[in-house]
Amino acid sequence: MGADRPSNDERSEGLRSLAHVNLAQEAYGELKRGLMTGGFRPGAKLTIRDLASAMGISPTPVREALVQLAAEGALEQTAGRSFVVPQLDAESYEDLRRLRELTEGEAAFRAAGLATNKTIAELTRLHAHLIEAKNSADYRSALVWNQRFHLELAAAGGSRRLLRIVEGLWLQMGPLLNVLYEHRDVPSLGERHSHLTVIEALHNRDGAAAREAIQADIAGSATAILGNLEAQDTPGGTKR
Repeated sequence: MGADRPSNDERSEGLRSLAHVNLAQEAYGELKRGLMTGGFRPGAKLTIRDLASAMGISPTPVREALVQLAAEGALEQTAGRSFVVPQLDAESYEDLRRLRELTEGEAAFRAAGLATNKTIAELTRLHAHLIEAKNSADYRSALVWNQRFHLELAAAGGSRRLLRIVEGLWLQMGPLLNVLYEHRDVPSLGERHSHLTVIEALHNRDGAAAREAIQADIAGSATAILGNLEAQDTPGGTKR
């Protein structure tokens, strides 16, 4: 019977080093975060060597992370070993915006029936950081806090599938929001922020109001983003 047992070499055949897998996952997570929070501009060229050097790891896990992101539509692979952050046109942006309104609206609706006091307190904290960043003209941080608010709300909807869909849309939208904040085309602080209406709706367990508020928040930047996209496509504009 002992002769039927696999050898050590046979048992290890086909298995990858867990250390390598963890590095690939960490690289994927870091690049994903950077894309969702506007850390990379539309049209930016990402090279494996530069990213590996910046993260202090070998090229192999970076390559795997980039390939995965390209498969998810967050990046475009070019000839050689380069990857590019896609440049969206107005039609693509409108499609993404409508999908975000549908998915994040549904998540907000569900969150109204599920959100705990702890979740509401966390959303309130994230929004306060967002406003603080805007007040100090720290638009890079504002992008990060805004993204965290939206994903926290999506997670509060209680569906991992829905959250993954929302994250996938943010992967494609994040770089474009970078351009929006770069031009300072952000909602006026003199108006009541839609995030506050969302938080109030969660307090009141009002799913319809929560859905409407987050959809209004997403739609609120549409005019500025479309204006920037149209300007880039004009003869005198700069195509990024």
